[in-house]
Amino acid sequence: MEEVEFQSMDDPNKKPTTRYYHGGNRGLKVGQFILPPSETGKESASDFGAEKVHRKDRVYVSARLEDAQCFASGSKTPVVYEVEPDGEIEPDPDCKVGVTFSCVKAKIVGIHNVRGKTIKKFKKMMTAQSHRLARARRS
Repeated sequence: MEEVEFQSMDDPNKKPTTRYYHGGNRGLKVGQFILPPSETGKESASDFGAEKVHRKDRVYVSARLEDAQCFASGSKTPVVYEVEPDGEIEPDPDCKVGVTFSCVKAKIVGIHNVRGKTIKKFKKMMTAQSHRLARARRS
């Protein structure tokens, strides 16, 4: 899936902007901010073995809806938030260049449900990858 751009209907001369997405648990509303785990105390990828490549003081966003759906699929109540990063964004050094980024916080501008079929697909992929990693460790 390619990066999606949209242009404001209010100002046709306004530069197109990139849409960003964040996958997680349901419960936040449009207008609220997604804050980093260092502020919320919530679990993050750092708590599950990614502490070398994941910062607890950052919010991670993707320019691809599918990436956010994948991350949301690991949540108890999966949802994808369409967000506007607050402040400067930095490339995520552990992912593809130009696809995922981190920021201090992100304002929610839209909410996208994740279909059950999509959740099953990503859970199946994550389980398969986990099994491959376990086999590789035993070798």
